Formats: sequence, structure tokens, C-alpha cells
Amino acid sequence: MRVNGWLSGFALCIGLSAGSAQAAVTENAFLLHSTGDLTELCTAAQSDALYTAAVNFCHGFTVGVFRVLQEQEMAHKSRHMFCMPSQMPSRNEGIANFVQWAKADPARSALPPADAIATFLTQQFPCPRGR
Repeated sequence: MRVNGWLSGFALCIGLSAGSAQAAVTENAFLLHSTGDLTELCTAAQSDALYTAAVNFCHGFTVGVFRVLQEQEMAHKSRHMFCMPSQMPSRNEGIANFVQWAKADPARSALPPADAIATFLTQQFPCPRGR
């Protein structure tokens, strides 16, 4: 499984989506009360005073949640939440898709961030029947 490739692309994608951010990152966003806070961090503008901290936090959180969910999936012998394809998307694609997915429905911005990542993975990578 190309987990490292996906994780690398997932984190790097933050930089690609950073240019679309309008507002400055707030220190309160680091408390991650919601997925909206996570997307704020993940789309920080390079000119933002908190850019480096925001991107590093976003990388660590998203990669950490993905790895925990993946380990949980491997521990279950049946009834998987999501099934990653053999040709996994790059980390860039993963983060860009997550941010786009989260912003597509305003209700998603209120979700707890880890729940949003799990829901995104479940919707984007459903398992074939019987898995």
C-alpha cells in the first residue's frame, strides 16, 4: 500500500490550496473546535504571520488522523469504513480534495475535524460490498 506517497501528497496539497485563503489565520483556529478551523489552517496564505505554524499543524493533524483511522481499519477483519485504492492519490490531491469537500457543504464546517476526515474517507473511498 502506498500510504507514505498518499500522506506526502496529502500534506503538500496544503500549499497548493493556500492561495485561496482570504482571511488571516487566528490563534483560536489551533484549538480545532470544528472542521472550519482545520480548513482555515490548511488554506493559510503564505503571507500570513501564522502560515508555518498553521501548515505544520494541519499536516500533523490530518496525517495523524489518517494513520489512526488506517490502523483501526487494518485491525478490523470485516466491515471497513473505507478502502484505499491500490493506486492511491497523492497527498496533494488528498488534502485538496478534503478541503474542497469540507467547503462544499457549510454543515461540514461544524463537524469535529477527525469525524470530517473519517466521513470524507468513507465517501471518497467506499469499500466494495462484502468488505
